[in-house]
Amino acid sequence: MSMKLTREQINKIIDECQKQIVKNPHNKEAHHDLAVARMEVGQFDQALPGFLKAIELDPRFVSATYLAGVCYAELNRPDEAVEMWKKTLTLNKRHDNAMYFIGKIYGMKGMWDMAIHQFNQAIKVNDEIPQYYQALAEMYLAKGEFQTAVENWQKILTLDEKNLQAHVNLCACYLDMHDLEKSVLHGGIAVSLGVVSPTLYYDLAMAYLFAGMYEDSIKYFLLAKEGDENDIPTRLSLGEAYIANGERQKAIAEWQELLAKDAACVEAWYNLGLAAAQDENSEQAFEYFDKALALDPSYLPATSNKGILFYQLGKLDESLEQWQKIVSVEPNHIQALGNIVEIYMDKKDFVQAKKNLDHAIELQPEEARFQYLKGCYDLTRNDVNEALPAWQKAYALNPEIFVTYATQVQLLLTDEKYEHLIAAAGADDRAMLQKLQDVKSGQAVKQVLEQAKRQATVQQEEKKSLMQKVKNLFK
Repeated sequence: MSMKLTREQINKIIDECQKQIVKNPHNKEAHHDLAVARMEVGQFDQALPGFLKAIELDPRFVSATYLAGVCYAELNRPDEAVEMWKKTLTLNKRHDNAMYFIGKIYGMKGMWDMAIHQFNQAIKVNDEIPQYYQALAEMYLAKGEFQTAVENWQKILTLDEKNLQAHVNLCACYLDMHDLEKSVLHGGIAVSLGVVSPTLYYDLAMAYLFAGMYEDSIKYFLLAKEGDENDIPTRLSLGEAYIANGERQKAIAEWQELLAKDAACVEAWYNLGLAAAQDENSEQAFEYFDKALALDPSYLPATSNKGILFYQLGKLDESLEQWQKIVSVEPNHIQALGNIVEIYMDKKDFVQAKKNLDHAIELQPEEARFQYLKGCYDLTRNDVNEALPAWQKAYALNPEIFVTYATQVQLLLTDEKYEHLIAAAGADDRAMLQKLQDVKSGQAVKQVLEQAKRQATVQQEEKKSLMQKVKNLFK
């Protein structure tokens, strides 16, 4: 029955089927057609008995069996729907719609592999139905298998190159895969085909933001905001795009506007705190971080940044208190554990430094920073023989660990201590000793800076290349 029929036409069909049933209660087609008409107007509870009666009259009535399953599903009775569709498949092993809908129910229940099996079975029967590939892609996406999801959306495009949903989904999925060029490509195609969606605009904006194309990012964030002014991630990310584009005041205004609508937005208070800290307005930064924590005491980023800010201000006890709060919530928090050790060492409280260092290493023995800090502690105590194996392990775990803490290493490695390290080292330690010598002389830091400059140049060229590709795509 066509959905183009008017309600008046459907009512006439219902009347005619009812008359036929009165004349012949065993007319299975009349029961079936009456039920179909009921379905057309959304009366699934009234349609179901008609299909069940048709099945009673003819247990091999495939259409009635399949549509009874649809009614069960619409009435939120999924198990009975699956049972009916399985019965459909016993009557017609190639009924791809029944396979598809069984897969949909399995997917709703989180039974992804079973759903995938059903969708693949449906595709074997009919490989030209886009919705089968769409459903399959959704299952692989749920499993975190992005590339396989992409392959199924690409298959849809071979069937219909202008399939809007496939382009929208590919934009989002490529963004998750950090393939920014393809994300922008499919998002741009979707927009050019007429898709108007705040979600699509947001994904495109994020792709441009990650690509360093901040003006384009802001453009799409504004479109997303226009489509849904109450979407918090859009408002937060728009502010971040403004920051990246050097428009700090616009970012602050965006977050303040968001807070005027929703004063309970923890992330907005936190972002304002970061902006204030970057402006070296520590008093205001603390105020904003405290507002975030008043709303959510477990919001660790705010506590962490309070710890950093206190440390920068030379307030070691206050900083220590923040990191200890973090550890009380998240005992394995690597940054907090390491910072507690460093603060105790700065305070010359070596007993507490050793106690907390031993605890950190016990929790995370393969963490390079903790092994590095053990070497620092031992050197501070003039125990070179203990420091050497700790630094050997730290270097093995992260060959750049000494460059990361170059200033601290330079302060620790007096000529005498360095000579003692050389004396205690073996032939296998030459690479580590050379790295220490480079750090001690400042050569390692110089190399890092030069590499950073080269990388920045490469990234700038990549950004230009991407911008040109985007322009070419939409000429």
